[in-house]
Amino acid sequence: MLKNEIDPKRGQVTTNHQTITQWVEQHDGRPATAEASDHSVGYLRIKFPNMDGTDGLATVSWREWFNEFEAEELAFVYCEQAEQDDPSGVYKLVDRTTAAEHA
Repeated sequence: MLKNEIDPKRGQVTTNHQTITQWVEQHDGRPATAEASDHSVGYLRIKFPNMDGTDGLATVSWREWFNEFEAEELAFVYCEQAEQDDPSGVYKLVDRTTAAEHA
């Protein structure tokens, strides 16, 4: 399992819940989903304030978000020195098995 791996080209890859929570909250983000249905939480996203395209996102608890994160076996790719005015462009969720390729 990935915990914290550094990709020299683009940033870091992690599955550590505390690291993800801290990064998101430092950038004023909240766990969210898009297109939630009765059968699943939906597509995982991070909702940042005053960002275009986030109106359709539903905020969820970190517990719900991480339950889906683990069920889908995802990894969080992020840039440690994200721009405060556009943190949405410096993170992504990728499959753990190919996380190194996408970082």
